[in-house]
Amino acid sequence: MTETVVHVTTLEQWKSVLDVWFKQGYKWFVFEKGDYLEDVFAGSSHYLILDDFIYQNKKNDHKSFIEYSEFMAQQKEDNKMATVYEVSQSVFDKLQKIKNHEGTSLVGAVSVNAKYIKSIEVGNKAIIRYLADDPAIEFKVKEPLYRLWLTDDNGDKLFFWIDEGRPDWVGAADEAFTATLEEIEKWQTPAWEIEKIE
Repeated sequence: MTETVVHVTTLEQWKSVLDVWFKQGYKWFVFEKGDYLEDVFAGSSHYLILDDFIYQNKKNDHKSFIEYSEFMAQQKEDNKMATVYEVSQSVFDKLQKIKNHEGTSLVGAVSVNAKYIKSIEVGNKAIIRYLADDPAIEFKVKEPLYRLWLTDDNGDKLFFWIDEGRPDWVGAADEAFTATLEEIEKWQTPAWEIEKIE
């Protein structure tokens, strides 16, 4: 991913940029997803950085950055393009089967699978538009997430996590550091095993 650096000067701008990135599924490198970290924003100029995670800097250490107004203009332009929904492989495969509606009409395929379509958390309107070949709606398979684990001397399973910027371990799976396989492999050492999150 290409690094994006946005210069913000107010807390409102800070929150606005973070809202866009949180909606796209990004999170802070170390902190909880969705936290604005208002205490980090101290009223002076800041640079929000998006790479695989969200970072921030008080000064400009980056060759290229965009101002908040330019960033928001880009978002308006991007919103005119297709809306992409990420779903599991099984949901994607089922939607393809319904979309192909072999041996029946599309309306018939939707009727037969109405309960299943309703159970998908994306929303019925988006799914129906996708099935009807609306180019503004796109579905893709969500990239699976992974975590690292090891077994301690007592036989307990421990999970890798990052505590205030430094690697550590935790006993609860839901608190483990999770990321794409590429990112997880950067943190793996011989002690840690990679586990796909279902």
